[in-house]
Amino acid sequence: MRCIVIGSGITGMTAALLLARQGHDVTVIEACEHAAPLLCGFRRNGLHYDTGFHCGGGVHQDGILRLWLRVLGVESSLEGITTAHSDVFLFTDGKEYRLPSGLQAVVAASERQFPGSGEPMEKFLLLISQKLASSPYLNPAIRNEPKGILEDAGCLNDYLDKAGFPPHLRAMLSSRCLLYGVPPSLASWRDYALVAGPYFQSCGSWYGGGAALVDVLKHALQEAGVILRLGCAVNAIEADTIKGVHSVVLKDGTRMLCERCFFTGHPSQLQSLLSHGLLRPAYLHHIADLPETDAALLLFAETYDALRDDESLFLLPSPDEMTTRDTDISGAAIMAKGSIYVYCGRPAVDGRKPVMAVSLIPSANLPEGNPLPRSSSYVAWKRHAVESLRLAIEHRVPGLCGAWRIIDAATPLTMRHWIHGSTGSLYGVSHQRSSMPLLPPTRVPGLFLAGQNVLLPGVLGGIVSAAVAVGFAFGHDTVLKEFRACTVKG
Repeated sequence: MRCIVIGSGITGMTAALLLARQGHDVTVIEACEHAAPLLCGFRRNGLHYDTGFHCGGGVHQDGILRLWLRVLGVESSLEGITTAHSDVFLFTDGKEYRLPSGLQAVVAASERQFPGSGEPMEKFLLLISQKLASSPYLNPAIRNEPKGILEDAGCLNDYLDKAGFPPHLRAMLSSRCLLYGVPPSLASWRDYALVAGPYFQSCGSWYGGGAALVDVLKHALQEAGVILRLGCAVNAIEADTIKGVHSVVLKDGTRMLCERCFFTGHPSQLQSLLSHGLLRPAYLHHIADLPETDAALLLFAETYDALRDDESLFLLPSPDEMTTRDTDISGAAIMAKGSIYVYCGRPAVDGRKPVMAVSLIPSANLPEGNPLPRSSSYVAWKRHAVESLRLAIEHRVPGLCGAWRIIDAATPLTMRHWIHGSTGSLYGVSHQRSSMPLLPPTRVPGLFLAGQNVLLPGVLGGIVSAAVAVGFAFGHDTVLKEFRACTVKG
């Protein structure tokens, strides 16, 4: 069967591999001149900035991400896998705490820093592990087909309330929501467990990060006979409600026949790609009403010994500066109270380390679209924002003063231009407990949605989303049989 995958990110490449291994004729279409631009990252001044995979959860031998890498046939090609990345939490009241990776290590660290919290932490992590083990796409031991996509397992804050953690520890656990850009007051327990849960079990990376993953996936695609067409933007998806998808038209006029189409971009793009009437007005309204995560300002810098490359920094406001219940991490709160994420990568040959800093920002006053060239007012705003963020970080981490150098910065407009079709928000659709998620199947026969806007963000989210979409298209057992067999191969 002819299948076209639109988008060459982690979701698109995973879907293409799974489809090709089932014997389908697969073509991946990507608007950018190179595959997976966000996952690949970029180079500046001889340093690689890993925008797509600086570290991930579930990378230990039996971890969920490690298992899926095994399914895709790329695990053995990734070198130097580490599993012991730690998080450091610096609060504005001067308090500093650490959380390592590994369930028992987290419990021990919790008890050591917050006496009496060890037992509640153990119960909290057990609930997370149980949720992770409840889906056949996350646990090879589960033999039934997936269910509960629309389940309501409660709000994250309800679980935090029940555990009764001290304020600083609660804030530390809540900050994991930064991994997918949703405040704890709006985060579902299910999503928190699926995204943050693997990071408690293990956290690490491998040499080359996202770029290395893209390289081995491209090689796997080539071996599987998948055609990868780069620099080819899609102009239309041709279909009808009876026979379904039958072709994809590129902007250069090329028409490519297909029987299945997997769309991994933002759902808001569908209206311009499909003929009027193929999608019901209610469905289009649903897409238009999907909440977006906040936009972000990203700094890219270099340092030598000011930061460790096996730690990430969460610069957080003190608990009394946050709302009592919400532990709000929305854009407005972050600009006012200074919640910032700082990551330091592995050193280059000359000893320099790449540093990335991320601060969510309100997007209400940012320019619409992607104007080029940039206006003078925008350039001035960006210069001021970069300097303000630099000073805020140095105030919280004095050791960086004079010990790092800002090389570049990215705003939402940068993201829109760079990854083609992004809305400018950090993670696209905001997966909130109150919003109805999109499902992979659409009303158009043969058209399926996948990616972080459908399931959840991150490398693991993209992989699992692709697998679920392929499962809906051709039967879940066709995908799950490989996943179930991966533990035997390991």
